[in-house]
Amino acid sequence: MARKKNEIFFIPYLTQADLMLLHHPGDNDVKAYKAMEKAVEDGKIRSIGLSNWYIEELKEFLPQVSITPALVQNEIHPYYQESEVIKYIHSLGIVVQGWYPFGGRGYTKELLSDKVISQIAKTHGKSSAQVILRWNLQKGVIVIPGSSNPKHIQENTEIYDFELTDEEMEQINALNRDEKHDWY
Repeated sequence: MARKKNEIFFIPYLTQADLMLLHHPGDNDVKAYKAMEKAVEDGKIRSIGLSNWYIEELKEFLPQVSITPALVQNEIHPYYQESEVIKYIHSLGIVVQGWYPFGGRGYTKELLSDKVISQIAKTHGKSSAQVILRWNLQKGVIVIPGSSNPKHIQENTEIYDFELTDEEMEQINALNRDEKHDWY
């Protein structure tokens, strides 16, 4: 099946997509987002959002569209925290979703063995991964950890039976390096 340029592609057997994201700021963003808004109106998409958008881009973009994004998905982990971006997005009533919560291929090993995170994990009888996920949740960030390992997938769900103290949150906040996994 040939696609026309800029045509939104839907799998024939799928009657409605749950969520569609406009991936990254670029040319024709408003036009692309308005096409997504039309798909929402037509019942083809339930919710729309943005990925890899920050304060400056959001301030310029949002006044030009009709439907407020359901969420903004950005890279967020202890070495790249984007705290001001999170506060700004939350102030707009938009959900923040963090991808690469373990730092991605560039930082995962280092982040999971970080002394501060490891000590906090030991205190709670949890893994470093669980502490990082919990830290995100307590910051109001929905996380999307990826794994194909059933043990890790199960472990990633076991983060609701403990809470980090304010001091522990601050210790992790102090790890920020403003280092993204990759620049896109």
